[in-house]
Parts: sequence; C-alpha cells; structure tokens
Amino acid sequence: MCGIAGELLFTSPAGRKADWDSISALMARRGPDDSGIWTDDKGCTLVFRRLAIIDLSPMGHQPMTVGNGRFVLVFNGEVYNFQELRHELESRGVQFRSTSDSEVVLHALIEWGNKALERFNGMFALAFYDSVERRLLLARDHAGIKPLYYLIRPKGIVFASQYNQLLAHPLSHDLDISQEALGLYLRLAYVPAPYGILEDSYMLKPGTWIRCNAERKLQEGIFYQFPQYEMTRLKGRDAIDAVDAVTSAAVKRHMVSDVPVGTFLSGGVDSPLVVAKMRAAKSSVIEAFTIGTGEEATDETGDAGAFARELGVKHTIETMMPSQSLDFIDDVIDACGEPFGDYSMFPTMMVSRMASQKYKVMLSGDGGDELFWGYLSRFGPLVGRAEEFRTPLWYRWLGRAFQKFSRKRLSNPYLTHSSLGDWHRSMLTHLPEFWLKQVFPSLAAWPTDYTVFQNDNCESRRAAEQSRLTEFVGHLPYVLMKVDRASMYHSLEVRVPLLDREVIEVAAQIDWKECLDIPQGIGKIPLRRVLARYATHQTQVKRGFEVPMGTWLRTSLREMIEESLMKRDELLGLGIDKNGLRKLFALHLSGQGDFAWGLWPLLSLALWVDKHYHPLKAQSMEHL
Repeated sequence: MCGIAGELLFTSPAGRKADWDSISALMARRGPDDSGIWTDDKGCTLVFRRLAIIDLSPMGHQPMTVGNGRFVLVFNGEVYNFQELRHELESRGVQFRSTSDSEVVLHALIEWGNKALERFNGMFALAFYDSVERRLLLARDHAGIKPLYYLIRPKGIVFASQYNQLLAHPLSHDLDISQEALGLYLRLAYVPAPYGILEDSYMLKPGTWIRCNAERKLQEGIFYQFPQYEMTRLKGRDAIDAVDAVTSAAVKRHMVSDVPVGTFLSGGVDSPLVVAKMRAAKSSVIEAFTIGTGEEATDETGDAGAFARELGVKHTIETMMPSQSLDFIDDVIDACGEPFGDYSMFPTMMVSRMASQKYKVMLSGDGGDELFWGYLSRFGPLVGRAEEFRTPLWYRWLGRAFQKFSRKRLSNPYLTHSSLGDWHRSMLTHLPEFWLKQVFPSLAAWPTDYTVFQNDNCESRRAAEQSRLTEFVGHLPYVLMKVDRASMYHSLEVRVPLLDREVIEVAAQIDWKECLDIPQGIGKIPLRRVLARYATHQTQVKRGFEVPMGTWLRTSLREMIEESLMKRDELLGLGIDKNGLRKLFALHLSGQGDFAWGLWPLLSLALWVDKHYHPLKAQSMEHL
C-alpha cells in the first residue's frame, strides 16, 4: 500500500515546474518506508511513496523499471492472486528479481498489455509508462478501493493518489471550481467519480483505464463491470455453502503478508464474519479493534465484545468521547485532500490510529451491505412492490403537488417519487432539495450525465438488482473513500475481502429473495447464515459506524460551526443565503430536527477550503 503521482507533459512547460519533492511530501503518510522519483527528462515524471507489506527488501522499491528502463511502474495496492500470475509468467520465461506483487503487475502489463487488468484480483491504482512509445497507462481497481485522480490540460496530464496533490501542481492553478461537482458534493457529501471539484480534473472510475501519449491522444476503456442480471442459480443451502466457501478463500488470500495482520470488529454481521474466517485460517492470536461512542444508538461495543469472546480473539476497545471531537477534527480535515462529508471519519480515524500502533495491515468487513442488500431501509419495501411504480404518471404528479403545498408528509413513495431510482437518490441525499435551495439559491442542478440513479424498473427482480448496483456504484465509493483516507493517514493498509472479485461473482448468482426478509426488515441473509456456523451470537440491529454528530453540533462543535460556517457569504464561489442557513441550524439546535447529516458536510467543506484550497491558491498566485 502506497501513494503515487506523476505527469506526462505534451509540451515543454513555459511557466513554473512542479515541485515534486513537495508534492510527494503531501502523501508521506501513505508511504513512510521508502520513496522514489523517476524522470526521463522528456516530460514524464513518476513519484512513489512506499508502505512495505510484501517483500520488505529494497527490491520492492518503486518506481520499478525493467527492459533497460523502457517500462516503468508505480503501483499502489495489493494483487491477491499475484502468486498464480507469477507462476504463469515464469512459465513464459519471465525472470523475477523480487517476491513483490508489484513486479508481477509490471511484467503482466508488459506481457498482456491492458488485458492484464482483467486478471488482477485486488485493490490498486497504477501508472505504467512506456518510455519508447511515450505512453502512459492509468488504471483503478474493480471496486474503487484505492483512489486515483487526474488532471488533463493542453500542456499535459497529471495524476495522484490525493486530490490536494493536483491542487499543488502548477497546471491546476488557473482552474475554476466545477459547479456540477460542487452541487454533487452538497447533495451526496462527496464528489463521485468521474468528477473533480476543479474543472478539467477527474477521479478515475472504478474498473476503468485511460491511456495517453505525448501527442495528446487519449484512450479510455473498461476492464470490469459489476455483473448484472445474472442467472440466479444459487438458492437455499447451495447459496449459503457457496458464500461460506468463497469468503473463506477470500479472507485467506487477503491475509497473505510479510507483516502481521489484524482486523476491525463491529457489532454487526460483516466484520464478525471476516474475523471468524481469519480465526479459522490462523491458529495464532487474532487481534481485533473496536470503537465505542458511549451512546446507545451508535455504540456497538457490546455486540462486538460478544463476538470477540465467542470467536476467541484478542479484543481492544476504545471509546470516543464528545470532548475528543475537537481533538480529531484537524486530522479529519487534513486526511481528506478533497471535500468529504462523512462524519464516520471520526471513529474510522480513531480506530485506525489505535490499530496502527501495532499493525500495518487490517482486514475490514466493508462491502457486505452493498453486495447482499444490507441497507434494507433504502429500497427493501419498494423493491417488493416495484410494480406500483406503474401508477399513472398524472396520479403521481398530483401526489407530488400535494406534497409540495401541504404540511402533511405523504408516506407513499409511489406518489412522491417518479421511479425507484428517484426514491433511492432521495435516500442518499444528505439535505433535502428544499433545504439545499434555501441555503444555496443558485445551486446547480443534478448533472444530466450522472446516471447512477436511473432505475425505473417495475419488475421486482430487475428493480432489486438495479438497487444493488446503485449501492455498489453510488454509495460504496463513499464508504471506501472514508476508509482509505482515514487509514492511510495513519500509514495503515485496510483490505476488504468481501469485495474480492470471486465473492462478487458468487453474490451476483444469488436471488435477491434469498438475501432479504422484507417483513422482518432483515438483509444479508446468506452472510448471517454463514456467520451462524461460527458464532451463536446474532444481532439484527443495523447501526452505522457513526458518532453522535447531532449532539456534537449542539455542544462541542457549536462554536466552530458558528465561526467557520455561519459567517460565510459563499463556499467556493457559491452564494449562501444566511437566513436559510441560520434557520436550518436553529431547527437543529432546538431539537425540532436532526440535520447533522447535512450540516456536517457544510462545515467539513468550509474547513477543507481553509485547510487545502485557499493556501494552495494563495501559493499559486505568488508564482504567477
């Protein structure tokens, strides 16, 4: 696990050149063990920071070159099937100098070109350069576990693991804010791929690649797409057995490391299952880490402790108190090089800091909810009655008009929303559109090319599968962004075995009815049944990995929100209606509503502007 950055210039830079030492230093926490900068003096630079996990020797150093320096790689992540790929490459005559997976990736790209990406089962962001052809390949893993940003300008292309590295590059200094990206952030609390908060900047979408040469020719491609509408051949006991077997194999693959591996443990289903699989695969002590909040609604330590005792793992618990919110807030904003508004960053930062004192690698249960319909409240009742969206459009228009002009809330989503996708979008939007327009009157509309929520299926099976896809491409990146930023800030690699490609393939073959008990409000049934084979303790309570942010904004963070947000007239050039913002905050303070989910992203954005955006903009003006 590491950090990467670099550029391929199309023309000789006329202005200030990039300070690659400084840009590399911005991602020092991602790779404290080693660093390197490679350049061909023709316009290509590749930069690397290393967190040594596999092959701890200097032979794992990057940028990694082969072929008398013709081919160069910087690679962030892990490929868990690298040993199988290595054996195949050796049978084709390839000789290796190291035992690292990075060298396998390098030779695979040389041997198979872009087709090699389809064969990698892992998490990664990479840049592969052919110095003879002067051609740069950028690629990102199938689920978007590892980040990769890029910037395309007439003078060249720049890429990096962290968005603030793009901000620090001279090619970004005259760019304006993308109002479309800003609008997406204000609604979703993050900027989803492929958008970037600056114009002409992007995040590479999961499962895709781009290739660019020095003549500015740009190609794009897809090497992985989430399997949709598979033949659901796995049901009943067969489904449970298949999930049991594939998760065992995935966890075993993800435990391959030349340094010790620990695990996070919640009180739910996914991480206890991962812990159970680790315990079954390893006879020595497994250590698990849990964060408590001290509030019943969000605290998982009781259930996590019960799982730990039954599974026989060493368990470390730490509780985050309200007074610590101020202690962590600087680190939370510092860890996010891009705007990010998920306040579960706080416990994720805390548990990462705690684990990093002993470990470099942790396993996590992320991905189970998205693959096995865990977020039942967002779509469960609608999926089972999807045909009701066939209600005549005029009738739904009438319902929405009634909703708009009446104080009475309508509970029937078939009247208030145009489609299942429209409903899903409303469930993932942090502030209702009404309040967004009250606070930001000139807010840009949803981008027409952001198609994540286009789900108008009226047949239950297709509606269910499309809802899962929406979670996978629309919500999972938000979760993975949080985990990556928080863990790498503490030089900690987090692996997610439930997002192993083989686990995804099995999940796609299971009928949605095998995963959901809608009347009981229970999802992820195959994972629950597998966990029951290892532990008698069970929980049906669905808690997010959260902190009591609503309380914090009324107490320990109240002064900060008053000083850093309430006094502003604008955010990144978007005008703020102070009366609307004051009214929203007053309702939250009085307890008439809990708007923490919407207020924290606004405060986080204001703090990000002060921490990352304004200082780098000021530096760029000094050099103009």
